[in-house]
Amino acid sequence: MQLRLMLSVSILAGLLSACAVNLPAPTSAQLDPKALEWQASPPLAERLAEQTQWWQAWNDPVLSQLQAAAQQDNPTLQLATARISEARAKAYSAKAYLWPTLTGTAAGTRSKNELMQPGAITNAGSVGLDASWEIDLWGGVRAAEQGLLANLAARESEWHDARTSMAAEVANAYVTYRAYQTMGAIVEQDLASRDRSLALTQDKQRVGLASPVDVALLDASSADAQAQLVEMQEGQAVAIKALVALTGLDENEVRLQLEAVEPAARRMPQPVGFTVASLPAEVITQRPDVRSAAELVKMAAADVGVAEVARLPSVSLFGAINIGEQRSNGLTLNGQSWSFGPTIKLPIFNAGRLKADQEAAHARYDQALAAYQQRVRMAVREVEENMVRLNGSAQRVAATQRAVAGYQKQLDSGEAMWKAGAASLLDLEVSRRFLLTAQTRLISLQREQLANWIALYKAVGGEWGLDEPAKISVP
Repeated sequence: MQLRLMLSVSILAGLLSACAVNLPAPTSAQLDPKALEWQASPPLAERLAEQTQWWQAWNDPVLSQLQAAAQQDNPTLQLATARISEARAKAYSAKAYLWPTLTGTAAGTRSKNELMQPGAITNAGSVGLDASWEIDLWGGVRAAEQGLLANLAARESEWHDARTSMAAEVANAYVTYRAYQTMGAIVEQDLASRDRSLALTQDKQRVGLASPVDVALLDASSADAQAQLVEMQEGQAVAIKALVALTGLDENEVRLQLEAVEPAARRMPQPVGFTVASLPAEVITQRPDVRSAAELVKMAAADVGVAEVARLPSVSLFGAINIGEQRSNGLTLNGQSWSFGPTIKLPIFNAGRLKADQEAAHARYDQALAAYQQRVRMAVREVEENMVRLNGSAQRVAATQRAVAGYQKQLDSGEAMWKAGAASLLDLEVSRRFLLTAQTRLISLQREQLANWIALYKAVGGEWGLDEPAKISVP
C-alpha cells in the first residue's frame, strides 16, 4: 500500500512536470520603433565605407595603434569582461537545479558512557549516501535559467557597448589633438608673418618711414597671435592626457606615436561615412544598449515566472542508504538502512508575502519594458539628430572653405598693395584677422564633422552587423 502511494505520487509528479507557467511576453507593437522611416536625410560624404570596416577606412596607422592599445588594456572593458564571467557562472549553476543532488557522508565516534555500561568503550562508524531531487513541476527552475541566460546576454551586450564607447572616445580625442595641431601650425605660420612685418616696420621707424602707431599695432598683433598659439598647444596637451587615460600607455609613448608620422601626414583624417539602413528597426535593434534592455525584459519576465511558481505546490524526492558498525566490549553490531519517499509542500499561510512578491515581479517587468521602449525612442532620436548635424556641418564646411579662399586672395592682394604703399597697415591687419578666423573656424567645423560621424557610428550600434537580430522572444 505504501509503495503504491509512493509510485502514484511519482507518476503524478512526472505528469505535472510537463506543465509550466506562462511568462509575460511583449507584443511587436511594444518592441518596434514607432517610426517606420527616417525623417532626416541620409548623411552625405565624399567617401562611404561599410560600417564594419569604417575604422579601417580612416587609413590612419596612428589611430589604429591607439585603438588597439585601448582595447587591450582598459579597466572599463576588464570590468565588463568580469561581469560576463560572473553571469556565465550563474547561468551554469542554474542548470544544476534540474538534476538530483547526491551527498556522501562518513562518520566515526569513540565514546564511553559510565551510566549505561561502566568501563565500556564503544566505537561506531557509518557511511551513507543521500539523494534528493526537487521536481520542476511548473517550470520555475527553467524560468530562472532563462532569466540568468538573459542576464548573461545583457552583460555581453554591455561589453560591446563599452567597446564601442571606448573606440568613439579614442577617436574623438585623436581628432581633437590633430585639430589643435593643425590650427597651431596655422597660427604659428601667421605669427611668423606678423613678426616679420613687425621687424620690417621697426626698421622703417628707425629711418623715419613708419610711425610709432604702426609699430604698436603690429606688436599687439604679434602678442595676440602668441596667445592663440599657447591656446592651441594647451588643447593638444589636454588631448594627449585623454589618450593616455584611455589607452593606458605612457605619455612619452603616446607623444612618440603621434609624432612618428611625417609632418605632412599630421592632419585630421578625411571624413569617411558609412551607409545607414533605411528602416529604423534594422538600425536600432543592433545597438548594444537596446539589446541589453531587451535582455533585461526577458530577465524580468523570468522573474515573474519564478514568483508565480513560489505560490504553487512543490514535490521533492528523497532517498538515503547507510551502512554502519558498532563495537563495544567485544560485541560487534553491523547493518544497513535505507529510506525513500516523496515530500509535497504546499504554501498555506505566509501573510501575503508570496502574492506581494509576485506583484512586485510584475511591476519590475513593466518597468523593464518601459525602459526598453524609452531606450528605443532615445536611440531613434540620437540617429536622427546626428544625421541632421552631419548634413548641416557638411554645408557649413563647404561655405567656410569658400570664405577661406576669398580671405586668402584678399590678404595676398593687401600685402602686395601695402608693400607698394597703396594700402594701410590697418587694412592689412584686418584682412589677416579675417583669414585667420576663417581658417580656425574651418578646422573647428571639420573636427565637428568628424565628431558627428563618430557619434553616428556609436548611435547605430558600432561594430554590430546589420543582419543580427535583437528582437525579444520570450517562450
